Amino acid sequence: MNRVGPADDDRVLIAGAGPVGLSCALFLTRSGIPVSVFEAESELPEDMRASTFHPGTLDVLEDADVVADLLANGLKCRQWQYRNHVTGACAVFDMEVLRGRTSHPYRLQCEQFRLTRAICSRLGDNRLFDLEFGARVIDATQNENGVEIEVERPAGPRTVRGSFVIGADGAGSRVRKAMGLDFRGETYPITSLTVAVRYPFDQHIEGLLSVNYCWTEDSHFSMMQLKDVWRVGFSPKPGQSHEEALQPERIQARLQEIHPKEGPYEIVHTGAYTIHRRIADSFRTGRMVLAGDAAHLNSPSGGLGMNSGIHDARSLCDKLAAIILDGADESLLDRYSRQRRSIALDDVQVRSDRNYRRHRVKGRKERAEVWDELQRVTGDRRLMTDFLMESSMLRSLEKAERID
Repeated sequence: MNRVGPADDDRVLIAGAGPVGLSCALFLTRSGIPVSVFEAESELPEDMRASTFHPGTLDVLEDADVVADLLANGLKCRQWQYRNHVTGACAVFDMEVLRGRTSHPYRLQCEQFRLTRAICSRLGDNRLFDLEFGARVIDATQNENGVEIEVERPAGPRTVRGSFVIGADGAGSRVRKAMGLDFRGETYPITSLTVAVRYPFDQHIEGLLSVNYCWTEDSHFSMMQLKDVWRVGFSPKPGQSHEEALQPERIQARLQEIHPKEGPYEIVHTGAYTIHRRIADSFRTGRMVLAGDAAHLNSPSGGLGMNSGIHDARSLCDKLAAIILDGADESLLDRYSRQRRSIALDDVQVRSDRNYRRHRVKGRKERAEVWDELQRVTGDRRLMTDFLMESSMLRSLEKAERID
C-alpha cells in the first residue's frame, strides 16, 4: 500500500520529553508523522537515574541516527562483574560472546540525558517536531476521530487536538489516570541512592571494571564508570533515612569505606529514588496509549527500565505509522499492549526483581549459593551467552515479536 502524507490533524501528541517520549518523537517524525511534545519542566532534565544502554536498545536505535552521539559521549563496557570487594574475587561476564547476535556486543555507559539532548539536536528545526517546555498535560479525552489534551502552562491553560496521545509522562502519568487505568504493584522497602563522583577509581582499585556489583561483609554497592564520572549506588545503612544517608559527611564516609584516600571526594550529583514494581492494566485505551514508566515500573537493578521504555517506543511507533500512513486497523495497538505488557510483566519485572535480591543477599549460606551459581554461569560459554542474551534485552525483543 502506498504511503500518503499525514494531514495537519494527524499530529500525535506526546506527554513527556524524557528518553521514552523523545524516542517516540524521533521514530514518528522519521516516518513523516508530525508530533507535539509537552514537557512539564522548563528545560530538558539532566537526570542520572539511568546510565546503561543495553545492546538490544542500541540495535533498536541504530537506524535513528543517534547511536553515534551516544557513543561519542559514553563508555563501552565489554566486561562487567559481580565482585567480593573484601577478597577481590569476581565473576566476570564477557559481552564478546554476543558478537554476531547484535551490532553492539557491549553495554554503553552513558547518562540518559545524553539521549534526549541528541534527539533534540537531530530534530532541530524539523517542521514535524514541536516541543513545548513548562507545559504539563493534566487531562485527556477522546472520540472516534481523535484526542484532546488539557495543557497547564504559565501563560494559561490550553486545549490541543491530535490524532493520538502517548503518555510518556512517568510514574504519576496524568494520561494513564485519564484512561482510567489502575497501576497495581508494590513499593520496595529500601530507597536506592546514587552518587556521581569525579575520581579515577579504576586507577586505584585493582581489578575494577566499568560495571561492578559489589559485596562487602555486611552490605553491597555498585560502581558504574561513565565518561567523566563514576556512578556509585548503595542503600541507606540500617536505621538511616535516605535524607541522613545523603548528608555530605555520610556520603564521604561511605566512599571512604569503599576506597580510603586522603581528602574528600568530589561529589557532582546525588539522588534518592523510591523503587516500585507496578504495571498498568492495559497500555492502550482507544487512541490513548502508554509507554515507559507511565506504563510499568521496575527495580533499577540491571538497568532495564529506560531500555524497556525505548523498546516500547519503537514497537508503538512502528504500529502507529502503519495505522496513520498505511491505513492499518487501530486494533494493531492492542497487539502493542499485549506484546509490551507481557514483556514488562513476565520478563523485565521478574529479571529486575531477581537482580535486586541477588545484589542484596547477606546471609553466608545464601551468598555462597549465589556465588557458586555466578561462577558456574561465567565458567561456561553457553550458559553465559544465554544469561547475557536475557540481561542485554536481546531475547526480550525476540519474545515480543512472537506475541500475536
